Amino acid sequence: MADSTAILVLGMPRSGTSAVTRVLNLHGASLSDKLLPAAKPNPKGFFESADALAIHERLLKAMGRNWYDIAEMPEGWLDLPQTLEAQRDLKALVKRDYFDKTIWVIKEPRMCRLVPLWIRVLESLDIKLRVLLVTRHPEEVVRSVARMVGEDQWSPEHTKILWLEYFFEAEKHTRGLSRALITYDQLLNDWEFHIDRIAHELSIQWPISSTAAKPHVDDYLGAENRHHRHCPAERVPETELSLAENVYITCNEMKGDYWSALKSLYSEFSAVFAFFQRPMQDLIHKAATEQVSMMSIQQSELDELRNHHNTVFFSQQTELNELRRYHSEVFYSQKSELDTLRSESEAARLRHQSEVDELRRQGEELANTHAVELSELRKQKEALILTHQAELEELTFALGHAKDEVATAQREREALTAALNKRTGELDVARIEEKKVSSALLELQSSYATLVSLAGSKKWLLRRLFTTSNKN
Repeated sequence: MADSTAILVLGMPRSGTSAVTRVLNLHGASLSDKLLPAAKPNPKGFFESADALAIHERLLKAMGRNWYDIAEMPEGWLDLPQTLEAQRDLKALVKRDYFDKTIWVIKEPRMCRLVPLWIRVLESLDIKLRVLLVTRHPEEVVRSVARMVGEDQWSPEHTKILWLEYFFEAEKHTRGLSRALITYDQLLNDWEFHIDRIAHELSIQWPISSTAAKPHVDDYLGAENRHHRHCPAERVPETELSLAENVYITCNEMKGDYWSALKSLYSEFSAVFAFFQRPMQDLIHKAATEQVSMMSIQQSELDELRNHHNTVFFSQQTELNELRRYHSEVFYSQKSELDTLRSESEAARLRHQSEVDELRRQGEELANTHAVELSELRKQKEALILTHQAELEELTFALGHAKDEVATAQREREALTAALNKRTGELDVARIEEKKVSSALLELQSSYATLVSLAGSKKWLLRRLFTTSNKN
């Protein structure tokens, strides 16, 4: 894994290590696929290897330590059997999670106490090592830790000593390595400058530039990321500052050779810590003794509760057995009824299936019959269409011929109309002439009657004359 570069993010819990790790990840540094799930203290996620946490916890527990223990690590702890076992587990974890990663980042606060072990693991795998120390104002850490573990779990002084212990353990064991430092204030106030500064100091190039990562980082580093901000009422003289505050100011301001200044502050802390170490250990031993005594009392109470529980348990067990017997009787009764219902249901299903099969067969026969009839009707339809087309063509032809005859008849009618009009005119003239003839005829008849009358008179006269003549 010679082409692999690991970045160890080291910092006290609640110091902003999760935010720094996520920002590095948004710049292209890979994370493990098995991360600790998000929780109430960090709703956006811890970005922390769950397996690394488990290995660290097993090792600390095997050495009689825990993450909030302010005592130094046991002498010679690197060569203890449990440490060698943890080393094998960490090597397997790195090979599994980061074997194909060019630049990757790992963060787990207990690493501050276990840096020498991680250096040994990465050197054995020929992985380039880079270290990023992360810190936050101790007062903000005190309030954040109190919120996480409970306000009355331990004093602010305990948290500040733990803050110094975590920071100086990480600083002491990374001297001579390629390392950089960032505070939570620097990250929130000007992350672009400081992330690029870290890349320069660690001699690495981010796979994703700050320009490309900016929208995602700005979205992640919202105002809700800071729950506890330390705002002193007034400027405190440097001589009145606590050791923890001096350490933080040195980290945040980065004036001059701040690494040497931090080394001097570590010497001061070591001297103070050595002075108070024995009384502190005595207090810890006394607290442990009191805890054992309290545990003995709690064990006695627990035994009483266990006996009471056993009595209640056996009583409830008897009731439970009776309920089970009753349940068994009801169960088998209901099972018999259920079997009968299933048998009847199966018979009904078979009858229904038979009827369905018969209906399906009839349906298929009807479908076949309808298909034949439909085919025949289609043929008849086609024949009728052809016949109607022929008749339509004949009718169309006859209609055309009829139109011609109608046109001829129309012309003849017009000619007849003209002739009729002419005859009507002639008839009118004839009628006039007829009237004249009738009038003349009437006159003639009158004259004829007169003549007849005269003739009769003449005949009578002639007869008289003739008769007279004969007599004579």
